[in-house]
Amino acid sequence: MAQVLKDYLQKRHQPENVNVKHKQGLTFQNKIALIITTAIGTMYSVYLFVILMAGWMLWQSLTKKPFDPFPFAFLLFLGNIIQLLLMPLIMVGQNIQGQHSELRANEEFKTTQSIYRDIEKILVDLDRLNKELQKLKKK
Repeated sequence: MAQVLKDYLQKRHQPENVNVKHKQGLTFQNKIALIITTAIGTMYSVYLFVILMAGWMLWQSLTKKPFDPFPFAFLLFLGNIIQLLLMPLIMVGQNIQGQHSELRANEEFKTTQSIYRDIEKILVDLDRLNKELQKLKKK
């Protein structure tokens, strides 16, 4: 019986650390995309952009000879350039994060299946032991 249990435990699903597996699969470019996606996806970056835009508008409004007067066409141009650069980069970072989520979900599913099979086996064994106990009580 002990050998059967040992064989079963060796064959069953062994959980993996998908965080390590995911990090090992990242290329240098993927790491850069994740770093930038993580940084841009914070409220600090929103505050930074708001301060930069407000500062630019205030500076150009208070200057005697502004090179970018109202309606701040050059500021809009710079904003569009930043958006054009960051949008694909953020999408790449989100795809990489999605791959990590997919790995994690698959691992959780395999682990849940393994636990389910273990519970079924335990319940079957408990039922068998309960029947044997009932037979012993009758004797």
